[in-house]
Amino acid sequence: MDWMDTMRELAEDPLVRTAGERVLRGVVRRVWRSGRPAAAHSEAIPALPAGTAEGTETPMIDAMDGKGEQLAEELLQDVGNECMQAATRFLGAHRGGYWLRRFKEDQELAVAAGGPLIDRDGRHPSVDWSAVGRLLTRTGSPVTRSSRSEALALEFAASLVGECPVQLQPFVQVFDDAEFTAALRALRSARGNEG
Repeated sequence: MDWMDTMRELAEDPLVRTAGERVLRGVVRRVWRSGRPAAAHSEAIPALPAGTAEGTETPMIDAMDGKGEQLAEELLQDVGNECMQAATRFLGAHRGGYWLRRFKEDQELAVAAGGPLIDRDGRHPSVDWSAVGRLLTRTGSPVTRSSRSEALALEFAASLVGECPVQLQPFVQVFDDAEFTAALRALRSARGNEG
């Protein structure tokens, strides 16, 4: 948990936030000027090996429709763990709840994870973070056919609940300003500080 404490301190430091935002803006500017997409943010899952999804983008679902956030709140009824709350809300806000919707509907993910990703054993369904961790560690997992940014979002959320170790450099390189802000918000929430 030492790295989490370090991340919390860094997330609160205005200089680190400013520097991180500048780095992200610089990367976005360089990619924009080169005329190539920064990442393949695809709602469809291309049947391509990991890292070859560039050029397969499809229009992104309107992230402002609130359906992802609504699904996250449904999955959080009676969940008291702040880290699980933060991770679930982060995935609910990320691209209209892309992963939460897949957890609910995609049987291939459930088979790859060795069980359902939405645990329905209790009174209310919730994300089975252990199953998500298994999904991230299985060779040939369907996650590898997702865009790099989608996979990073899932890794980040799973790391909040201790189911995935994370290297931070890929997030700095791939997350746009909104995703970076959402990640910082999730870190604060996991720590017990809302906002």
